[in-house]
Amino acid sequence: MRVCVLWMAAVSASVCATTDAAAQTPVRIEGVSGDLLEDLQALLPERETPRTLFDAERIAEEAAARATAFLRSEGYYAAQVVPQTQEDPPAATLSIDLGERYVYAPATLSFEGAAPAEDAAAELESIAGALAPGRAARAEDVLQAEARLIETLRARGYPEAEARPRRVVVDHAAKTMQASFAVNAGAAATLGVVRVSPTDALRADVAQRMAPWEPGAPYSPDALTRLRRAAASTGVYGSVRTTLNDAPDEAGRRDVVLALEPRRPRTLEAGAGYSTTDGFGLDAEWTRRNRRSRAEQLTVAVRAAELQQSIDASLSFPFSDDEGRTTTWSAGVAREDAQLFSRQGGYVGWSADARPRQNFGLSYGVRLSADTYSEAAGVENALVASTFVAARRDVTDEPLDAQRGHILDLRVEPSIATGDQTTAFVRTLADARNYSSFGEEAALTLAARARAGWIEPLLGNASDLPLDRLFYSGGGGSVRGYEYNSIAPDNVQRTLEPPGGRGLIEASVEARYRFTDRWGAAAFVDGGNAYNDLEDALELRWGAGLGVRYDLGFAPLRVDFAVPLNRRDTDESFAIYVSIGQAF
Repeated sequence: MRVCVLWMAAVSASVCATTDAAAQTPVRIEGVSGDLLEDLQALLPERETPRTLFDAERIAEEAAARATAFLRSEGYYAAQVVPQTQEDPPAATLSIDLGERYVYAPATLSFEGAAPAEDAAAELESIAGALAPGRAARAEDVLQAEARLIETLRARGYPEAEARPRRVVVDHAAKTMQASFAVNAGAAATLGVVRVSPTDALRADVAQRMAPWEPGAPYSPDALTRLRRAAASTGVYGSVRTTLNDAPDEAGRRDVVLALEPRRPRTLEAGAGYSTTDGFGLDAEWTRRNRRSRAEQLTVAVRAAELQQSIDASLSFPFSDDEGRTTTWSAGVAREDAQLFSRQGGYVGWSADARPRQNFGLSYGVRLSADTYSEAAGVENALVASTFVAARRDVTDEPLDAQRGHILDLRVEPSIATGDQTTAFVRTLADARNYSSFGEEAALTLAARARAGWIEPLLGNASDLPLDRLFYSGGGGSVRGYEYNSIAPDNVQRTLEPPGGRGLIEASVEARYRFTDRWGAAAFVDGGNAYNDLEDALELRWGAGLGVRYDLGFAPLRVDFAVPLNRRDTDESFAIYVSIGQAF
């Protein structure tokens, strides 16, 4: 009986041989077929066709060494790999006899130092036992099992868990391979409070609200990851790290050190957009960060566009409550020249907003606005006091260019308006988006969006609702091919009713294809309608078109060409949109 003992380096080397990316190889392989042949061809490095017998011999010997290491890592410890060459013309060949594939003998697990708790130990035994007798003895399975042992221990509250040198024994007589794992669990830990470094980067009470645990909870790598993500989500810090304090406190808990590297305290950003229907627009934003060490941000945003001009200021305080919401005080003034009406006015507001990209978040707030309207039927002045509750579920992979996942939004906004007329109403808007990707490296993404809304008057007449609270459709983020907010009930001009609709329905489908890491294209169909009567809801106006995408690194640059498929006399024959970020 011949027994071979493989230490950690030997097993690792056999697996690492498969990681060299390769393209074409001049070596012909005989004796294997199917997936195994493809794997062998992939691991052989690209070489030029040999010109001499010496070149062929060198290439064949190199290929034999790689193939032998790979086959052993796949359990073919008895494989015979014979390099062969010919002189005229020079060529290299591997002749392979796989032999019998070795299988696992029962794995063993031992602990250095104190064993972990009984339930943790049982889970570790189950992981080691997954290398079951009779299964093909693959080195990659051994490495993955060892990694799972350590991950499991750390998830169970043992932060210093580490693997000790493993022992792998290959029995050539029995044609088996046995893995013997050894781990050092270390001491179990519970989490204490969050300590910030440097101390002036963030107030202690805010840092503790970011922590997804109460002091005394078992250590968990996921908890520290969620803390880092929470701090990074504020947008105030350029670098976020977490470590456990070496010395436990009096209660035996280990505090977490949150190391923060603040971003520049002041930034000025600018952007631009253009469409043939909405015109040219410029945006600028000035931000002052973390002046009071609460991760707060003071932002002043200015928009100067042909149809819209506005100035908005907001002061936000993230993690202002135990649910992680951001409290924001805001105010602004705006002027809007839509096709159907003009508006100018201002507002002040307060909101408690759920953290961005939460799986589920609940937001709420209040707002007081005063507006005047012209060039349309309906009220000319409105003072509106409103509140809102919004629920959002977001499980997408990227915020500005999602490729997988979905978003569900629901917003309910009760309001009271006075001025020319007094009304009370509830405005409801629901939005759903889905993203699915296909093909090699998810090159093709199918994106779909549906949006529906309704306004229900509780007091007064529907014709006395503030014009900007009614629904409109059309534009670069709605139904492309039509002017901004130009889609409204058709009978407005005949009945001298306010131009907007009490209801809204929109749907979009877009196919996005990435040719390279930077360049892509899109084809889309949009439909939408703003209506007053439910029987008119599905009389949608449709737009369709093609687009080009260029990845700027942080978001795609979007150029869309769209045509209105239900063109009216007032509609242009086509529209072009240029902006940053996907349409939805």
